[in-house]
Amino acid sequence: MSRRTVDLGEDVHYSPEVIRKYEDPEFAKASEKYEREARRRKNHGGKHSRKPEKSFRSDDSRRASRSTRNNGGYGGGSSNSGHHGNSGHGSGSGTRTRWNPGKFIRNLIIILAILFIAFCGYFLYMTSHLDKADTSDSNFAINSQVASDLKGYRNIAILGVDARANEGYDGSRTDAIIIMSIKKSNGDIKLISVMRDSYLKMNENGTLTLDKITHAHAYGGGTDTCAALNRSLDLNISEFVIFNWKAVADTVDALGGITVDVKQDEISDLNQYGKETARNVGGTYTKITTTGKQTIDGVQAATYCRIRKTSGGDSGRANRYKKVMSAVMKKAITSPLKLNTLAKEVLPEIRTNMSQAQLLTAVLRAPGYDIKKNISWPKSYYGGLVGGVWYAVPTTLSSNVQWLHAKAFSQVNYSPSSTCLSISNEIISSTGIQ
Repeated sequence: MSRRTVDLGEDVHYSPEVIRKYEDPEFAKASEKYEREARRRKNHGGKHSRKPEKSFRSDDSRRASRSTRNNGGYGGGSSNSGHHGNSGHGSGSGTRTRWNPGKFIRNLIIILAILFIAFCGYFLYMTSHLDKADTSDSNFAINSQVASDLKGYRNIAILGVDARANEGYDGSRTDAIIIMSIKKSNGDIKLISVMRDSYLKMNENGTLTLDKITHAHAYGGGTDTCAALNRSLDLNISEFVIFNWKAVADTVDALGGITVDVKQDEISDLNQYGKETARNVGGTYTKITTTGKQTIDGVQAATYCRIRKTSGGDSGRANRYKKVMSAVMKKAITSPLKLNTLAKEVLPEIRTNMSQAQLLTAVLRAPGYDIKKNISWPKSYYGGLVGGVWYAVPTTLSSNVQWLHAKAFSQVNYSPSSTCLSISNEIISSTGIQ
């Protein structure tokens, strides 16, 4: 006779303890399965539940089964394995907390929206410290065909001027000119440096004249500098950011320094002009004694950008400026906790005509930006005296513009605008250089 049909006799009273002692384990498993089905029907209203199995046990028997599981086995014994097997099912309640993915997603969206609004508010607060330039009525000399050809690119002029600490920007010249070209479709960035002595066409007191591009800012600020670049190089720049070397030093210090690779031919110039930079920006210069990658502070970074005598000339300075700019951008993106210091100490030193909405758009897209290539312009030029003044004369302007558009904007066989061709011919005529 099986254990399930054993006759215990008339003198034996049925109780949970007796049942626990003699109950078949397979019978208990079936009971547990039935109970799970019952709880599932109760929680879900029975609409999607499987047809319940027919009960063949009494209420006392089910209670005995639960008591068996709680006590770790049959016969009242206690074991680790029995207790572990019961960890997922409470014997005192049949209800469970239900996972609701819709509610979770809704709450997550609400949290993200609150964080985004807080970030936008904080960003607007930070950018309110900027020195804003109103250029709403300005003429940036953008050719209509060029505007159409370059509609997929956002070109921003980054201008480093030679204004000393506590001096205004008006009337200052540009020591460094960088065009940050952002491809809108994928965020790829190319940094285009323009030699400060490039011989280009600009507006001087209402008259278009050929001169060094560095003088365009002294004549008419950021607007005239952008217009001169657009007019001569067939570009679509309408946004600019201007800062002096003190702003560079303060930015690097606020970020805790940046890493650059110092070359042997740069050390001499760095240590020779470092003290002068410190006087101009306010601070102390620490001498650099070794080459290679190292962390430099603000005064060292400003000096690194400015030197050119024995360390690559004007093109070398432009390349170092781009390296510092790239290092600052990467450090700023990865150091969000230092943005408050930047807002209070650095942004008031920076002038821009970009609206807060334009700035916010650039910042929100910054994580997707990728600096792909550095370009130095002009590629081919004559560097020497013209009329007793040193210039970098493009040879020729039109061919250098063709090269730039192929390199920066993938415009193969680019045809320069009539304005660019006219300026190119004028440069050849006035200098005799081609």
